[in-house]
Amino acid sequence: MDIEATQPSLNDLATVIGQVQIYWCFLESEMKRQLAAVGKPPSKKQSVVFNWRKMVVSTTGDAENCAETVGTLDRISRGRNLLAHGIASTSANPWTQNSAFVDCIDFDGKTHRLTIDELQSLLQDIDRFRLLIRARARLV
Repeated sequence: MDIEATQPSLNDLATVIGQVQIYWCFLESEMKRQLAAVGKPPSKKQSVVFNWRKMVVSTTGDAENCAETVGTLDRISRGRNLLAHGIASTSANPWTQNSAFVDCIDFDGKTHRLTIDELQSLLQDIDRFRLLIRARARLV
């Protein structure tokens, strides 16, 4: 008797990790577009995110809104950076519930476990943030 695997596989986990990276690229493209629109192309010595963040802080008159925007960016950046620079191991057993996760080592040496559900949430947060900053840019 064959038991059907009903939980995410390693392939499912890898797909979500890849989607996070792709959506991050879409976010950076929007940031580049906004930097170019205000005549501040990204510096080659610093990341697009750093340049965009600096532009937002210097041009936003609403400190509370700016702090919220930067805080959201910092939060999603942490998750993306763990995936981009710190993957140490992955695991997924399609026959065991809640077994799909990736372990990442942060720059300080601390290990962070990100479940597939957390990664899917991060993916959605990145896309929501991209849409938010695009909408705000149109209002200006």
